[in-house]
Amino acid sequence: MNQEITRRREFLAGLKNKSGGEGRLTIGFTCIADFRSFIGQEYIAGICKACEDYDINFINMSQAIKYSLFDEADFLSHYLKKFRFMHRPLLDGLITWASSLATYIDDGEIVRHFSSLSPLPMVDIGYLDIPGVTALRIDNSCSMDLIVEHLVEKHSFTRIAFLGTEASTPHKERLETFKQALARFGLEVCESRVFMSKNLDEAEIVRASDELYSAIIKDKEEGERVEAVVTSSDIIAATLVSTLRKRGVRVPDDVAVTGFNNQYQGITSSPPITTIDLEYFKRGYLAVEILINKIMDGDKGEKLIKVPTSLVVRESCGCFEREILEVDEVGKAGTELSDDATEEDARDFLSGRINMIFPKESHESRERLLNAVFEDLYASYSPPRTLCWFREFLGAERRRRFRAGECQQKITKVQMCLMSLAGTNEKQRRRMESITSKLRILCAVVSDYESKAQRESPYTFNNITQAAIHFASVSTGVQLRTALYTHLQELGIPGIILSLSDNMTTDLESSNVELIIPEPSIISVEGAYNLPFRITEERNFPRAFFPKKGRYSVVLEILHHNERYFGFAFMQMKSKNMALYDSIRLLLCHSLYEIYLKEGRTKEHVMQLDTKGIEGILSTMGSGGSFSPESRLTLKQISSYLIEHIGEKTNLDKMSRDLGMNKTKLIRQTKAATGYTVQSLHEMLKMEQAKAMILDGKLSLAEIAERLGFQNENYFSKVFKKNTGESPRSWAKSQDRA
Repeated sequence: MNQEITRRREFLAGLKNKSGGEGRLTIGFTCIADFRSFIGQEYIAGICKACEDYDINFINMSQAIKYSLFDEADFLSHYLKKFRFMHRPLLDGLITWASSLATYIDDGEIVRHFSSLSPLPMVDIGYLDIPGVTALRIDNSCSMDLIVEHLVEKHSFTRIAFLGTEASTPHKERLETFKQALARFGLEVCESRVFMSKNLDEAEIVRASDELYSAIIKDKEEGERVEAVVTSSDIIAATLVSTLRKRGVRVPDDVAVTGFNNQYQGITSSPPITTIDLEYFKRGYLAVEILINKIMDGDKGEKLIKVPTSLVVRESCGCFEREILEVDEVGKAGTELSDDATEEDARDFLSGRINMIFPKESHESRERLLNAVFEDLYASYSPPRTLCWFREFLGAERRRRFRAGECQQKITKVQMCLMSLAGTNEKQRRRMESITSKLRILCAVVSDYESKAQRESPYTFNNITQAAIHFASVSTGVQLRTALYTHLQELGIPGIILSLSDNMTTDLESSNVELIIPEPSIISVEGAYNLPFRITEERNFPRAFFPKKGRYSVVLEILHHNERYFGFAFMQMKSKNMALYDSIRLLLCHSLYEIYLKEGRTKEHVMQLDTKGIEGILSTMGSGGSFSPESRLTLKQISSYLIEHIGEKTNLDKMSRDLGMNKTKLIRQTKAATGYTVQSLHEMLKMEQAKAMILDGKLSLAEIAERLGFQNENYFSKVFKKNTGESPRSWAKSQDRA
């Protein structure tokens, strides 16, 4: 064990010893990601494994990109509520993927949001630089060197093109490092062989691929045609391969193609794409280790850490996978067992081989395999002892990171050992061949199980369907408790902590911990906590409510429905499938909405507003000037907030705090984008809503004034006349005449 690992373990053990075993570190992870992609899942898997190895707590605060047209479009506003939890004492440190927000808000706003969390120790795994935050970055230069070196040294290619996108900073950086790699290998950097799409939309990539085909492949003589195309992502590479196939160009026979990122599209492409593995699992794991170091040492240490990547060779460059090519080489390494060897020699020989083939297995596990092989060598057991050992080994591999190719390669190495042990004894050779065949079938069956498990499980789908039916019928708090008790376990969620607001509101407010499943036997920190327990600040959520037996991993979900908030939940994390927790949130929120309405737990002056009629006023704002996309996005945030709070007085301090925006900047950007102050814009929106309510005729002017947050009817009438030139009653009569 290296010194850094030992130092971390001693530090963490010291924390627990000082507090009677309750002093585990608690770290969080935050991002917005499409968890149908394996990238986010691999990050989380790496973080979870490190937390498990170092015995520390984990709170997953990430937000899933919405998958359905029926989900809320403005999920960003819900995600931003989670920033209130990202502080001590709830967290001791945070791993951020800040650049995952870049699609939704501009870089400056992202940096400001995360900078506001200081002095919380943080490590970032994206590409944005946040002051004071340690950055864990991929080494693009190393990556492009690996690709170009392979194409040049292995395949002797000299005419190499590049296809990328202008969509993001990392993609543009890959183009620059590609040019540098060509120069290092003495190749010409030819701008006419560089092609860039404007974004990652399929149609745009196809356009750029067609441009590449027409310029450097179509009608070119063999000595002039490009030999290989390096791309900046597997998505681009897979689309290029498909486009070239339609043009009659074969990959890799006519032209080689490489990708970047080791994404799903590269694996499913035909042929599979040679690519760069960005080591997402390793980076997630390393981020936890670096964060522990930051907590131990403060701000000492490196601020930028580049993580080496690895080349994954597949068929699109003209090679076959390493696992396939190395099969014939397995038996060549090392000396074989001599025919006159004693049993002691044979055991030493096999023990050495097992240590090399299974270096991560425990000494006891390797001894069991050694004994199993010798038992099978001299007797026919059913099932073979070696097969039983492999069943246990593959079961553990499935819980870790099962890779069928690596397992098959280990079986091939074991086969060579078995045949060496059998020597010229035909009976033993047949027995060993039979065992090897069984091992390969076992590996293939496990691989098939894994393939099926990675698809949508029909059992999980059926369980969610049953849960949805049950939750849809819930109309009381007692029924909600019953539904949670019934369905959490069958969906693989061991428990939940539910903290609910007194009313359905337009924002997270103080809440009460009302339900903990499973029910704790004792909850005590400086005295017992009785339920319901009031939570006034999210960052002060008591750790005593989390599971007590050892460490915990939980997922934070904000509970909301139709832009109304109920509170939040911590769900115990077992599965890495983030969509599962989001599904439970959706079911839970639908039930809470019905319960709150039935029980009257609403703020009436907010809930009865119909805001659709006032949204037209926003469509003309920002359209006449030359405002940047960032300004329009900021306008959307501001206007959405004002609509949500249309029944309240304008409160700039609260608004800037809720939006995570400096008040001065909020005032300046609103004025620049709309021509109005925040107060004036809010007032205009109120008046548009007032007009709709007056025409509806169901409420008196006094009631309208109250529900729009005015102190009395007279003041409301004064503001209405200022904006329309008429009193409310005169305006209503004029509408009747019209």
